[in-house]
Amino acid sequence: AKTDVVICCLASRSGTESDSLKVDYEASVNCLEAARKCGARHYVLLSAFCVAKPDLSFQTAKLRTEAALAAQNDVTYSVVRPTAFFKSLSGQVEIVRGGGPFVYFDLGGDRSATCNPISEADLAMAIVDTVCDPAKNSKTGDPIWNVGGPDAGISMKAQGELIADALAAVDGGER
Repeated sequence: AKTDVVICCLASRSGTESDSLKVDYEASVNCLEAARKCGARHYVLLSAFCVAKPDLSFQTAKLRTEAALAAQNDVTYSVVRPTAFFKSLSGQVEIVRGGGPFVYFDLGGDRSATCNPISEADLAMAIVDTVCDPAKNSKTGDPIWNVGGPDAGISMKAQGELIADALAAVDGGER
């Protein structure tokens, strides 16, 4: 059976420089090479919205993988860059519920980063859409697709406040 499309959703668990290099770059490029060898026509890379301003090792590694995709022309490709996952935010809920802090980056001046999380199901649909939509591939369109949830972005500070309010309402405690 011939492989038509390869979807790469590899991501390092720790985000350390070593793991990011091995997984977000090397393993993802190995996946691309395997796609090329088996005659796949299209490759989809799950990247991240935050690579636009790379500060972390995994962001740099994802950008290197995107560059490797752009440097080849054997396989058309799409890059899906989600803003954030609801699943990532739900992990914060359990931390706060256990008495831990809500963690976010303070940008100074009472500002924090904003994000517009996307559900796993919506992200999966977006990834599959790139396979069939000529406007979202390297041959006939713009291969980079930034995707997020349907609403306007909300600051991380506001997200923390919403989580605290929700937990107080559910657990019957004070915020």
